[in-house]
Amino acid sequence: MIEKLPWLTEEQKELADQVKAFADANLAMGEQVIWTREFPSDLLAQVAEKGWFGAPIPKEYGGKNLGVTGCCIIAEELSRICAALTAAYSVTMFGGVEQLIKFGNAEQKQRWLPQIAKGKLGGICITEPGVGSDAASIETTARKDGDDYILNGKKRFITNAGLADIYCLYARTSDSPEDRRKYRHLSAFIVERDTPGFTLERINELGGWIGLPNGYLDFNDAKIPKISLLGEEGDGWKVLVDGLNFERNLFAAGMLGPMREGIRYAVGHSQRRIQFNQPTIDSEINQFKIADMFARLATARLLVYHAAHLMDMKADAVMAATNAKLYASEAYERQMIDAMQVMGGDGWTQFYPVEAFMRDAKVNQLGAGTSEVMRMVLFRQGLRVMSEDLTMPYRKIHETLNVPISSTTRSKIAEVTEKSVLQMMADDYIVNPGLHMTKGDMVGLLQTTAEEKLVSVLAVLETKGLVHLLRDRKGRITHGKASFKGLKKAKPSEAYRWYPEWAKKLLKL
Repeated sequence: MIEKLPWLTEEQKELADQVKAFADANLAMGEQVIWTREFPSDLLAQVAEKGWFGAPIPKEYGGKNLGVTGCCIIAEELSRICAALTAAYSVTMFGGVEQLIKFGNAEQKQRWLPQIAKGKLGGICITEPGVGSDAASIETTARKDGDDYILNGKKRFITNAGLADIYCLYARTSDSPEDRRKYRHLSAFIVERDTPGFTLERINELGGWIGLPNGYLDFNDAKIPKISLLGEEGDGWKVLVDGLNFERNLFAAGMLGPMREGIRYAVGHSQRRIQFNQPTIDSEINQFKIADMFARLATARLLVYHAAHLMDMKADAVMAATNAKLYASEAYERQMIDAMQVMGGDGWTQFYPVEAFMRDAKVNQLGAGTSEVMRMVLFRQGLRVMSEDLTMPYRKIHETLNVPISSTTRSKIAEVTEKSVLQMMADDYIVNPGLHMTKGDMVGLLQTTAEEKLVSVLAVLETKGLVHLLRDRKGRITHGKASFKGLKKAKPSEAYRWYPEWAKKLLKL
């Protein structure tokens, strides 16, 4: 039995049991999709009948109010059946539901949320022929026309294309450079399938996600009423970014089911495959692969449900959700590679579902934000969130050991002069010979806030060839380091010399 995490509510634990039982009973139906390539409409109807589309929806709109965690529980189990089923469900959750809950007014919520709770599908429309990760460059336009908006543009790689009843669409409503600079140039809309001028242009043949419609949408003077606008005009970027954490985490939750199934087939197959007069599971090589598979699954589940819990508590989950998406998508691919390797040639045949899971693997590193974008987000957010922990320690020469060591006390410069600044840089060279000082490092060594004086002194030292300075695009000094000439002027050569005792004896120094 897969672990029920201790922070789940009793209602969420009960949901987990229900969805697992449903998945167990319908695994065969999911495998049939691999062969028939038919969308599992009957299974989706059963999911709707059980009310699981209402997992995140407040009870007053016909939902169950089980939060992000509830959605992840459902996505994890449905993904064991087939990708088409879980993707149709998950995309609906982050392709209309989440945006309506957070940004919709009372009229919009009453109009659409009860329908979705009963099983109406949703889609999310960001990507365009010329726009992918750079979502701020969306070209589709929404022009105000009285009480309506007129949409023109194309969207592509839209999951649930043609199936969805509503689409959460982002379009450009302003060409003002000022609005673009402030990210106020986009707006978010809920667009219904039967909107005149809105047509399905193309269905893609994908390398995975068998049976799931994914395609291009065309909006040619498509007229939508004002009620379609989510929030205020210009709120589109805010709506889009706010929903990314939920989207990425739910996307990751949909990888957990196949990761579990991959382990099940790897273990079951290797217990029954006999080579060299023993089951292949007795091979230490296969045991190590299976051990790694257990570790990946446990780690991915903790990341996903931790992020979901943070979101349910309305806490900041940017790092958690991004990390869950990045780790799960790469762990999933490795999981299927190892499962197939343990199973040998059988794993590569379509007679076992691991091969289909493997075909689904790559899209996880592309959809809901590429792995490269996830790393960009983690880098930027990590620097921000951990800024205090990442502060470079001040280093100076230890009084008795005579070696560079971190210190909590600093020798401050009382007066900013050419001599004192050069001396400061020479001291830094002794402890950090290969590094430049940042401007912040230098300011931190001043007794007073004499930043302007420091800048002017550095400029003079630069003209004399005593320091090397680095500037940003606006010409502001960011880094500095004493030149060879500057080091000679600051201290005698003996001040920079240091040898370990063994070297002194060997070299007779």
